[in-house]
Amino acid sequence: MAKDRTNIAPKNIPWDILCVLITEMYGGKIDDEGDFRTLNGLVKSFMTPAAFEEDYNIIKEVGDGADQLVLPNSTGWQDFMGWVNELPEREPPTYLGLPANAEKMLLVNLAKRMVEKLALIMGILDEGHQVMAEANDV
Repeated sequence: MAKDRTNIAPKNIPWDILCVLITEMYGGKIDDEGDFRTLNGLVKSFMTPAAFEEDYNIIKEVGDGADQLVLPNSTGWQDFMGWVNELPEREPPTYLGLPANAEKMLLVNLAKRMVEKLALIMGILDEGHQVMAEANDV
């Protein structure tokens, strides 16, 4: 595609093929159709000629659109590594196209399951305690 040039115009890159290759490579173990569609959407959001434009935001806006992940305008390795090193240690769920409260929802569901399991264990312990008490009365 580049012929004798050292680079290729972004519009001439075979984006569809690249998207399929990346999606299949990372999505090979995904068995949920919704998760696979989410991965496909993420890949298509950054594997596009638009990513070469200035101030391109690679995350799909969710909610108020407050979170942004704008690619660096430079193509230099040091500039890109500086951008990577400035990323937050814990990325917000909006980076993946999820609602901002997705982590809170996950933690609430985990807490509910833990309380249900604790109630089950307490019931089993109460039954065991009752059996022991009856055995001592005999």
